[in-house]
Amino acid sequence: DRRRGVTLSIKNKYRASYARQVRTLWQRMARTVRRHPFLITLHFVATGFAALSIGAIFFQAGRDTGGIQNRMGCLFFMLLYLTLMSLSSLPVWREDRLLFLRERASGAYGTNAYFTSMVCFDIFILRVLPPVFFTVITYPLVGFHTSANPGVTLGCALWFTAVMVLTNIAASSLCMAIGIVTPSNAVANVCGLLVLLVSVLCGGFLLNKQEPGDHGGGDGGVAQHGKSLVVQWLTKTSFVNYAFDALLINEFLDAGTFQFTPKWNDANSHTGRSQISVDVTGREVLQFFSFGDTRATLVKDVTALCAIAGFYLVLAFVLLKANVKRFGVGD
Repeated sequence: DRRRGVTLSIKNKYRASYARQVRTLWQRMARTVRRHPFLITLHFVATGFAALSIGAIFFQAGRDTGGIQNRMGCLFFMLLYLTLMSLSSLPVWREDRLLFLRERASGAYGTNAYFTSMVCFDIFILRVLPPVFFTVITYPLVGFHTSANPGVTLGCALWFTAVMVLTNIAASSLCMAIGIVTPSNAVANVCGLLVLLVSVLCGGFLLNKQEPGDHGGGDGGVAQHGKSLVVQWLTKTSFVNYAFDALLINEFLDAGTFQFTPKWNDANSHTGRSQISVDVTGREVLQFFSFGDTRATLVKDVTALCAIAGFYLVLAFVLLKANVKRFGVGD
């Protein structure tokens, strides 16, 4: 208080504790949501509609070649849906920026408490509950990995749910970081969509996983090798890549027998087509498409998802702190 000639120390400049600041901010956000529930309602209605649509389109996917393709396509589309829905996190910081800067400058609460409350609220309400709701509907309708042992089925469903939640958290954390550094919502939408689409492109479904090999000599070979290195780097930094790999391992590994059913024209057949069926295990399906085929790889993928989500959250926090200092409101 300058009028009294007293300088508050950094330690005591907030009368409320960190926990109380977070709790108060959380309560204010909850009241705001109750007054304006449109975004929350839209998320759950859209998720329910998408889940029922996916369940109807991929209902009880088979175990032949078409069924394998349908299972992979369904899993990828679910990841794509959750990734694109995370774009709603782009304007999170900009909507209340002026209010936050004023209250922060007056010493009502700190940047740490604001970030914690905002992230926890957004993650729990929009990034945890919708994927769980999504899984509860789609998992039994599509007929994902089930077993005669209920414990195995429950375990696979829990792994499935965890991957979906982590994917949504990673995507929304990335969007938060982008939303902080971009000057407007329009720019944020373009940048966020571009970054997410690159991650989806290198997610393992649209682009086959291949190690860069010998592409021949000359400048063309060097250029091709350089391109492969770029693709490899983008793949290793894509959260969709780890999520898709984890979901496929969870779906096919130890899931019984599948059938490869290639078809071709056969003039000697009364139907005009000939069909053979080759029994393969789920592990062989994964190996055929160059995906991971062990539980250890599944754990590694989930760990990578956690690390990527954590990195994006830390990045968003650092960018928010820097943004606050840029406006002359330091901690």
